[in-house]
Amino acid sequence: MSGSPAAKQNMGKPFEMNERTILVFWGIGMFLMTMNTTMFNVALPTVITEFQIPSSVATWIVSGYSVVFALSAITFSRLSDYVPIRRLISFGLLVLGISSLIGFFSNSFLFLLLARLFQAIGASALPSLAVVLFSKYIPVNRRGNAMAVVAASASLGFGMGPLFGGVLTEQWGWNYLFLVPFAVLVILPIIRRNLPSEAIQKVKFDVFGAILIGVSVGGVLLFVTSGIYIALIFSIPAMFLLWKHIHKAEIPFIQSELLHYRSYLLLLLMPFTSFFMNFATLFTIPILLSELFNKNPLETGLIIFPGAILAAFSANLAGKVIDRKGPVNVIRAGLAFLFIAYILFAFFANVSPYASLGIIIIAISGSNILLASANNEVSRILPATFIGSGMGLIQLSQFVGGAFGAGVAGMLISVQQQLPQEEIFRNLFFVYIGWMIIAHIVFHLYLRSKKAGRNIAHDNSLSS
Repeated sequence: MSGSPAAKQNMGKPFEMNERTILVFWGIGMFLMTMNTTMFNVALPTVITEFQIPSSVATWIVSGYSVVFALSAITFSRLSDYVPIRRLISFGLLVLGISSLIGFFSNSFLFLLLARLFQAIGASALPSLAVVLFSKYIPVNRRGNAMAVVAASASLGFGMGPLFGGVLTEQWGWNYLFLVPFAVLVILPIIRRNLPSEAIQKVKFDVFGAILIGVSVGGVLLFVTSGIYIALIFSIPAMFLLWKHIHKAEIPFIQSELLHYRSYLLLLLMPFTSFFMNFATLFTIPILLSELFNKNPLETGLIIFPGAILAAFSANLAGKVIDRKGPVNVIRAGLAFLFIAYILFAFFANVSPYASLGIIIIAISGSNILLASANNEVSRILPATFIGSGMGLIQLSQFVGGAFGAGVAGMLISVQQQLPQEEIFRNLFFVYIGWMIIAHIVFHLYLRSKKAGRNIAHDNSLSS
């Protein structure tokens, strides 16, 4: 079945020799991809003015990107069970590079938006295939460090995005933002040359299941990010059809066995929470700095940047701790960091812009630590035959969390417009604290489930 021939492939010298090269250049790709994700946040006012469009339409540059990114990520992960990773990453990076070139020359909002949506398709290949690749080919004792390298690169890209976006937009215009991800074409040959060889599996791809997931998740995300109520009319029935379909299809897009194991399902909330908090923070703080302290995009980027740099180092350190102590204690640390950060935000973010500079270090560090450790824990409890599908759901969970984080933050700011600015943001941070309490409860339920022996890696029916 899916993935097992690749999983059994030689994990010795041919790939061991190239592991460092893969990590370095995959990290560069992740840096460019995540920087591309956040650069356009600071360019939105310029786009609105240039094309004379309402802000609700302009936000599709960000929310539409998140929706397509989340759906494409699970598609790449699922395809990795049948198609060699080398082919998938080549396709993804080529799409990202070509769409970036189209975006650079676009002169209308429609072409700008289409370029961003196709960028999301290509960019999603890097994080989704990284987890699958590391889970299959890097031994457990080094896997935490490998995942932390990717998380640190992503963190640095998230932090650099607003800074680069502010500089490029103010100096040359939003078109030049597209040249940053175009650089991935330079590293593609190096990544291809150092990836392991895999055989193509002759398996029918579940197109109908993929469409149902797209409608289910896309509808909910459209509702949350844009307030389109009619999207739920299609999304909710699609969810019921999807549940029935995956239990009847011979080889479903989502393997039904995964949905019957409590430990795995509980753990899905951790990567969701990591990206929810990361995107919510990077959406909220720029608005807070602008509204309360009159900071321009470049100044905002300079405030966020140090936190992202230090958070990248913390993610790398977390990877080493995971390899020595295991991921469970590191998950606890990530949750604790996030909880402390939002308590500090609630009481001190309105005091000084430099309070946000310090607190954001804790917040982004907690998010990165939580993501790296949760992904590592999932890779340990999943058997090889379920890596592609199982890690695909993890990828979908985290990127849906990112879209929800920005969408919920925007919605809560909008519904509180009649309140004083300081009170709006304080209420927002209290909502984030409430979510962190829920995440702590779910994690304790996971530990109880794992202790009770419900871990899917030890379930005989799944491993058989």
